[in-house]
Amino acid sequence: MTQAEHQPAVGFKEGYLDVDGFRIRYTEAGEGNQVVLLEGATWGMSMLRNALSQNYRVVSIELPGFGHSAANTKSQSAQELADTAIRVVHQLVAGHYTLIGTSFAANVALWQALQSPKIVEGLVLISPTAILPNEIEATINPQDRCLQLLAHPENAAALTAIDPTIWAKEEELVRRLNGHTYDVRAEARLSEVRSPTLVVFGVKDKTVAPEAARIYREKIPNSNISFVYDAGHLIEAERPEALIDAVSSYVEHRETYIVGRENHLINP
Repeated sequence: MTQAEHQPAVGFKEGYLDVDGFRIRYTEAGEGNQVVLLEGATWGMSMLRNALSQNYRVVSIELPGFGHSAANTKSQSAQELADTAIRVVHQLVAGHYTLIGTSFAANVALWQALQSPKIVEGLVLISPTAILPNEIEATINPQDRCLQLLAHPENAAALTAIDPTIWAKEEELVRRLNGHTYDVRAEARLSEVRSPTLVVFGVKDKTVAPEAARIYREKIPNSNISFVYDAGHLIEAERPEALIDAVSSYVEHRETYIVGRENHLINP
């Protein structure tokens, strides 16, 4: 997996919106039911985004302070970032949509779903860190951080090629917004999530305690948990086909997602 480029993928149209004092980049492509991707850290979700655009209208939003956007010193929480994302979506998307986020952007997506229950018709949280995150050293260097994010260290070469300035900017923002800290307020409101929800974890994810999956499953009323074998926190970097298959299936079927309804677990 390579560093996210500042150019839209083939077939995607790039645009910008000025919202809440931010210059926010977005890309869109495809036709059909609507999918909104919240783009957080630099590694992005390009393969998943491109795959979904074959069957859906996909709008990908670069959250303020991530990727090539300017540093974000304004937002004070994941919830506040969700408010900004909602205002962006209102200008780009008419009607219902499925919302997807990964890692810290999944935490933002969770808050967005809580604040827009009538229009988020499906929610996919990939490697969310809101519940039971493991402690991360503030001074850890990018190379060691990559090793924490992956199940296989040999996959780290592409990640360590990421611009260290962008990496540092994103890490600083996530820390300032307590993105590596247990979000007790979010957990207290999980039962309020009205959207059918899929939560995806890599089996070898070292950034979140394994018990987090059980909390999401027990507290979100209409939810499924998917564990992807042989993957760490960055599932798309290590098992892209498995991630695309699980998410695409859920976007298509939602409540009728067939995974063994007795325990609501799937292991692609």
